[in-house]
Parts: sequence; structure tokens; C-alpha cells
Amino acid sequence: MLLYYRLAEYPPMVRFCAIFTTFFLISFVVLLFLDGVRTYRNTIHERHDRRARRRYQQAVVEMATTPQNLDRDVILERLDIPEDYKPRPRFVRPILQMLLDIYPKIKDDINKANWREILRTFRMQVYFERQVRSRDTRKRLNALMNISDIDAELKEAIATRYLFAKDAKLKIYARIHAARYGSSYPFKVIEEDPSFRFSEEMMVRYHNVFLYRVKNRLSMPNLIQWCNLNPVNEELRIFAVNEIRLLKLDKSCPELLLLLRDTRDERFACALIKALGELKYIPAEHEFFHRYASASFAERAALVEAFGNIQSDRQDVVDFLVDDYRQTTDAVTRMKLLSTLYDYGIRGRIAYENLKASSEKEYEIFFQHIECPLIDNKKYA
Repeated sequence: MLLYYRLAEYPPMVRFCAIFTTFFLISFVVLLFLDGVRTYRNTIHERHDRRARRRYQQAVVEMATTPQNLDRDVILERLDIPEDYKPRPRFVRPILQMLLDIYPKIKDDINKANWREILRTFRMQVYFERQVRSRDTRKRLNALMNISDIDAELKEAIATRYLFAKDAKLKIYARIHAARYGSSYPFKVIEEDPSFRFSEEMMVRYHNVFLYRVKNRLSMPNLIQWCNLNPVNEELRIFAVNEIRLLKLDKSCPELLLLLRDTRDERFACALIKALGELKYIPAEHEFFHRYASASFAERAALVEAFGNIQSDRQDVVDFLVDDYRQTTDAVTRMKLLSTLYDYGIRGRIAYENLKASSEKEYEIFFQHIECPLIDNKKYA
């Protein structure tokens, strides 16, 4: 107001410019002050990070990778944690950052018992429980993500309260946490939620969950049962088939073949064909022959690739691929068939050479492409 009355006698444009300049200068000073505070805080955090690494990193790596199980007293003595240490954010943050950097480098050689004891010594479980119980959604999310990143512990009941949270991201990470560490059938929420959808990120994360549970001998879901859920969740069915393939669960092949005979959905059929091919299930070849004539373009490509993966070295398979090569008019299909024959053992290579010798000049480029050592043929075929 003082500024307004001092400028009251001046023209309106002068008053406006003076007031705008004053507010601009005040805003600039405030922003400069806030930037200085942020820089100062970052400098303090970096200093604490360096101090934590200098003090604990070497000891943590040595104790976590030693094959001998260490007592709690030995770990306490080696770490030499201060008496006033409490699991508060300002104390835990630099230690957590150090653990996040260390764990990916040593996880293949880690002694799990010692690692768990180190986390208990730093009281990480208490810290994570407080963060997950926080009212700040961002803190909950970060805590759930960090728990899986350093393979920490958290009581199952604390995370399960967020399985149906309103925040979509919090709900996703709570479900992933339950699937990774849960013991009371952790995948039930997936089966009972008809709106559940698998994005590419979700597929990768749940695949890592399955790998973790297999490695630690935890209970696994019945993936074949997921393919028969009612109402049908197509995304879940395809994901289940892909996991059977990636985890090499070849005992499920007979059920996969039955599903292939009954399905008419293209995406699901392609997933089944790819799984049966990579699992090298020879009895599936008869169904492949039967299905090929009425298959879509995508299914035919999957069937040709599956024949090549099974590698049963049967003459009727080679003859089938040669006949289809001679009948097809599609260039991409020709490349797939030639690539499969080229890598299909001795019989396939003989058939490939015969086709090359009898092929017309316009198709020579296909054979040159397949035989070129600088080209990843499978990528294009």
C-alpha cells in the first residue's frame, strides 16, 4: 500500500511498471534464496552419503559376500554404529542409498543370512514400516520400491492394506510386493480382479517376482489354472503362457497343447505355439500341421518358428516347409521358411541347398541374405 500511495501521482503506466518490477525483484530474491537452500541441502546430503560409504561400504560388502554366517555381535562390532543411531530419515537415507548401490553388484554372490542381519542392524525394517504407514503416498511408494530393490523385509499385513488403494501406482506396487514376499496365497488378488491388465512394465516386474520365488523355493501359482479362469482375462492368460515358456515348465506342455486345439484367439494361439516350440514339445507338431492351413498370417509365422525351435529332425517337417516355400507368394514368409530350413539340422540344410540350386534368379537375394554372417537372420526372418 505504501508503494501504491507513493506512486499515486504518476501516470498509470509508470505505476504498473514500478509495481511489476518490484514484484519481479522480490520473486527473484525468493527464488535465489530457495535455490541456495536446495544447493546447501544437496551438499549436506552428498557429504552424508560420502561419510556413510567411507564408514560402512567396505564392511557391508565383505560381510554380505562371505560364505560363513556371522553372528549379530560380530556384525555390530564391524559396523560400529553410533549409540545415538535411530531409524530416522536423516540417518537412514545415506545408508539406504549406499545399500541400493551395493545390492545389484553383489546379489549373485550374496550370503542371504548375513545380508538380512546387516539390514536388521541398520533397523531398515522399522524404517520401512514407518514409511509405508506414512500419510504421504510418495513415501509409501518409494518404500515399497526400495524394499524389493534391496530384498528387505516387511510384515505382510502392512503392505496388504494397500492392495485396493485408490492411487493406481501405490496399488500396483503393493500387489507386486505381496506377490514377491507374501505367504498367504499372494496371487489371489490377480485372479479375482477382472480389471487387472498387464502392461509391459508389469510383465517384467511379475516375471522378476516369479524368478525370485523360484530361486527362494517359495510357493508358485498354478499358471495353467490362470489360462482357464472364468471370466476370461486374456492378458492374464497370455502372461501365464509366456511365464510357462520362460520358466521352462515343460510339464505343462500337454495342457498347453489341449488349449491350442480349443482356442481361436490369434494372440493366445501365437503365445501357445511359441511356448510349445521353445519347450521343444514334439507331440505338438501334429497339431501344427493340422492348424497351418487355416491359420492367420501371424500364426503361420509362429508355427514356422516353432518347427525350427523343436528341431525334431523329421523328414515330414522338412518336406512340409519346402512345400510351403514353393506355394507361398509372401516374401516375409519365404524368408522365415528359408531361415528355419537353414538351421534345421542336416536334413534342413540339404533341402535348403536344393532350393537354392533350383531357385529362380529373382530369389537369389533371399539366400544371400540368409547366408550373410553380418546379418542377424532371425531378426528379419
